This record gives sequence, C-alpha cells and structure tokens, in this order.
Amino acid sequence: MTTNQTASIIALPDATAVRLHILPDEVITVAEAAIHAGKTTKTIRRWCDEFGIARQVRKNSPVQVSRIALDMVIHGDWPALERLKAGDRGHRLVAFYRVLANLD
Repeated sequence: MTTNQTASIIALPDATAVRLHILPDEVITVAEAAIHAGKTTKTIRRWCDEFGIARQVRKNSPVQVSRIALDMVIHGDWPALERLKAGDRGHRLVAFYRVLANLD
C-alpha cells in the first residue's frame, strides 16, 4: 500500500457504539435496500451490522435501513457516513445524499 492509499483510509467507529438517527423519510426496508443496491438481502443485513446503517425499534420488529446511509456505503463515502453518524446533517456531504435520494 502506498502512502497516498494509506492517507485515504478512514477508520469507522464501531457500528455498535454509534446509534444512527434515521429520519422517517429516509426509512426503507431490507428488501427495498437490496433492490436499490442491487445486492441480496443477506448482504444488506451484513452491511447493516457492519456499518450501522439501520435500526430495529423492538425485538422482532422490521429492520429499518437508512436510505442515505446505504447510498454512502454503496459509494464508499466513509467521511459522509461518519458525519451522518455524528449527527452533522447540515454538512454538505450529508446534504448531498439527501438530495441524491430526492428527500430535499
């Protein structure tokens, strides 16, 4: 790995340590997320665990995936995901994904 490659690696916080706040208009199901990403539901569930891009309100309730966080994972935009997890929704990186999802 070159120095330039090392500099671009971002360390994500432990997904279990940060509870992602998902706005109601951003919620999609695991099945919808799979279709949107062109992946299997198994992959989406793994991403939810790995990157902390979903929530489950109660045990046995449906998993709610954040559409904008999913888009950040699809694009590998870790700085934007970190901003979203930090609650910095006003940041341009996060705002871009709300526009991309046609939510603003």
